[in-house]
Amino acid sequence: MANAAATRQQVVPSTQELSYLAEQYACLLNEKHDLTSQLSKALDENATLNRLYRETCADLDRDRIQLNSEIANLRSQLTSRLQSIVAIKEKLMREEFERKFQELTLEVRQERHRYKNAIADMKRQIAKCICQVRNH
Repeated sequence: MANAAATRQQVVPSTQELSYLAEQYACLLNEKHDLTSQLSKALDENATLNRLYRETCADLDRDRIQLNSEIANLRSQLTSRLQSIVAIKEKLMREEFERKFQELTLEVRQERHRYKNAIADMKRQIAKCICQVRNH
């Protein structure tokens, strides 16, 4: 009988051990919630950046169309002597437009890359969390 009681004590965890495990579990759940929240924020920011990128591209396309229209109007009003000056201005405007567009594109790509890395890091952290349910 004493042997059975000793075996039962070894198998059944004490209240203190259960309390500790419950505290650790709650801590892990809070950590998972925090990571999930951070991931959600990063995904929202990424979606916002993607939307801003699309809007910027659309704005730049509208600007390009408008500039090309203005250039066509100016060409029709100018004499042949001024055509060379207009061509130089047009080239400079296009180069400036392309430079700005490339800067914005690079900035958006860098932000995307940074957020993709942050999302990947958070996914790895969440995957390492011991409170993850495994579907096997």
